[in-house]
Amino acid sequence: MTIKLLIADVDGTMVTRDKVLTPRTCDAVARLRASGILFTLTSGRPPRGMAGLVAPLKLTAPLAAFNGGVYVKPDLTTVLAQRTLPPAIARQAVDFMLQAGLDVWVYQGADWFLRAPEAFRVAREKTNVGFDPVVIADLHGVLDAAIKLVGVSEDTARVARCEAELALRLGSEASAARSTPYYVDVTHPEANKGMVVREASRLLGLPLEQIAAIGDMANDLPMLNTAGMGIAMGNASPEVQRFARHVTRTNEEEGFAHAVDTFILGQPPLARTKLGLPPRTRACLFGLDGVLTQTSSLHARAWKQLCDYYLRQRALSSGQPFIPFDLVRDYSRYFDGKPSQEGIHAFLDARGIELPESTVHALNDRKAALLAEVLQQERVETYEGAVRYVQAARAAGLRTAAVSESRHCAGMLQSAGIQDLFDARLDATLPPELYVTAARTLGVSCEETAVFEDTPAGVAAARAAHFAYVVGVDRLGQPAELRRHGADIVVADPAALLDQEVSTSRG
Repeated sequence: MTIKLLIADVDGTMVTRDKVLTPRTCDAVARLRASGILFTLTSGRPPRGMAGLVAPLKLTAPLAAFNGGVYVKPDLTTVLAQRTLPPAIARQAVDFMLQAGLDVWVYQGADWFLRAPEAFRVAREKTNVGFDPVVIADLHGVLDAAIKLVGVSEDTARVARCEAELALRLGSEASAARSTPYYVDVTHPEANKGMVVREASRLLGLPLEQIAAIGDMANDLPMLNTAGMGIAMGNASPEVQRFARHVTRTNEEEGFAHAVDTFILGQPPLARTKLGLPPRTRACLFGLDGVLTQTSSLHARAWKQLCDYYLRQRALSSGQPFIPFDLVRDYSRYFDGKPSQEGIHAFLDARGIELPESTVHALNDRKAALLAEVLQQERVETYEGAVRYVQAARAAGLRTAAVSESRHCAGMLQSAGIQDLFDARLDATLPPELYVTAARTLGVSCEETAVFEDTPAGVAAARAAHFAYVVGVDRLGQPAELRRHGADIVVADPAALLDQEVSTSRG
């Protein structure tokens, strides 16, 4: 599905460390507009603090100031909606932040109030917002309709602790989130950037999947998680980057423009190769079980042989009835698409059996040995369409790797007769490390690699590692789950991508 709207944070995203809006950033917004993609801003700044951005970016859509506390037209004076803090909650937050050793700023109406004009970051904030604060002795007098409170300290650890404590104290009555390492913002609970995305979706009649968001701080996480495509800046913290769909360059390296060109304008269907992949793709990683090979029945039989042997011995020693492993129900419920040890634990829990971890490891090792015996006796069947796609990818010059969490990748590829179709094979590692290592082995970056996975967990892991494109291969009739976990597209078989028009679930 094509992206129709991009919502961007300001500080740390649209402007450099020195608060400069670069020509490349302005040009990127112009390219969005020329491509028919809407653009707007959301920021913790007050409306007047975004005055220097409206004209250079030629903004026409409403802007969300104070993290969504106020929605204004581009003239920055016409208020469309605002959400203020309940006075009692505002007083509680102010008193706690002062007691915690933070300076406190109050934004109410069009004004900015504080107690100490020479305090840390005041001069910088004056430059950012473009106007002077009002100095007052008692902040309690300006809390009747406060839109945003800001706790400020150069002690970043103290700010982080204050954020966590405020979240506990205020609960659902207010939102508390750091907008920079030095600031913790307190706003109305619906004044957060996730609600900005939802409000834009409602007002413009766009599904969330058609909205992208880009930011760098913890207060941007709600919008990165809510939008169909979340993009984290390269200067964002690992916490923020972990939850984003893509990670771009830093704000000192034209990260916004890079994100627009690479992730928005460079996304299918605006640009796509005959393989159905973004043009930047240089390699493909294919999950073994379920994508390339039909091995579920082999795994199920090995698990049944192992579990029945153990359950029979347990029944004999305990005098309890022997209830055999159900080849269909137990395998699909506890083992299919899951790491082996996780499956063992789930199955044993369902049977009310508790074993030492050493015994669980021993059972897992025995299952691996049983599967190896099966592989020596039977040929692994492949999915013809998947093999055809791999061949097409190699013919197009892409590098390929087969990956598996199990330790039998090499044996299965050899049994299936397709080992020569892959430049690398990796196994016995859990994703996302499995995928990242495979890409590194092929000599490519994650941003140049497409991942083909058939399980929701595998899709989510590939998305978390910021791979360029994640293809969900739906063998079990769960397309919605694969999309929900981050698949850019869901197909019944990879061959469906070859020279065909297919719809994407994410821009």
